[in-house]
Amino acid sequence: MRRLGAVVAVILGVLVVVGLMSTRFPLRPASGVTYGPPPAGVPLLYVKDPSDPSWLIGFDWSGQPRASLKLDAAIGSVGMAPDGQSFAVGFGSKGGTGEILDRLGRPVTGVGGAIPGSALPIWADDSQHTCGIAFDPQTLTSTLVTLAPGQAVASVVVLGHDQQLPPSFRIASCSFHNDEAIVVQRANAWPSELLAVKLSNGKVTSLNTYATPELLSDVVASKDSTLIAENSSQSVEPQNAPMAPSTIIRRVSDRSVVMTLDPKMGVLAFNSDNTLVLVNTSPWAGGTPTAMSIIDLKSGQELWSYTGPGRFGNAIGEPGGQDFAIYVRKPAVEDPLTDLMIVHADGTATAFPRRYEPAW
Repeated sequence: MRRLGAVVAVILGVLVVVGLMSTRFPLRPASGVTYGPPPAGVPLLYVKDPSDPSWLIGFDWSGQPRASLKLDAAIGSVGMAPDGQSFAVGFGSKGGTGEILDRLGRPVTGVGGAIPGSALPIWADDSQHTCGIAFDPQTLTSTLVTLAPGQAVASVVVLGHDQQLPPSFRIASCSFHNDEAIVVQRANAWPSELLAVKLSNGKVTSLNTYATPELLSDVVASKDSTLIAENSSQSVEPQNAPMAPSTIIRRVSDRSVVMTLDPKMGVLAFNSDNTLVLVNTSPWAGGTPTAMSIIDLKSGQELWSYTGPGRFGNAIGEPGGQDFAIYVRKPAVEDPLTDLMIVHADGTATAFPRRYEPAW
């Protein structure tokens, strides 16, 4: 009996220790692998653990897993900041909280509630602010607004009125480094006007009014709000007539031409320092593979190309670097898992070890 009592005491002691440990350390994800807490100051690309979506895995820009992060499974959608050092949760989802979390997944004090009446906000180039267009259904006005950690939503300027829905204004870029946001107003499906807005004082400058907006499919802006790409309608399917004879990349400051592209090409994204641009090289068509290239903006040289089998999902530029992170989906299939790759400035690419659902 004494021996049995001793064994029971040992087992109870072990259970107590395990219980204490479980209160101090997070459980392992379902995959059984953890990579440690997110390191401070290291840009990371986050994906959801396929075995447990409440766990995020952070990869560095060399393609190596560097961090694991456990989030509340009930928080809704998660979108990482461009540098992977904070997260917006609940944006764009019904009933979303709009909270901002720090790199360790802790709520930032003073932030709560999504940008009111806004479409999906975007991250600013400082990876701290989020920016959006708040629409008031009572007055039918659209307002450019920003949200900073620990602060209330700030209204920058009322952009205009809409007599019909959905709202016609879309934010294309938001740069706190250059104190400027780019806003596109759409007429039906096409861009009709481009506005540059000073974030510090709300001053609006109309860069251009497109008298024949159907010539263009869209306007894409660089993260720092210094470049825009006017994509020809020939770069998408179905095509409309008439169509712009070229896709043109311009400087925002004086509308000077940086590069003229074939009209069947459309700019998908600029990298972080505006030295490279990602384009689709044949007309975009839903449910089909996307042919893509990365082009050097100075020389015009093609550095990398892709012809399938996936269709383009999204791309972001490496903070403080030149690389692109790109993911592609299976054509014509609704599948949250994607193929991800990091395309380096020398034209080489690093594929992720398996298919993931990105958090960006």
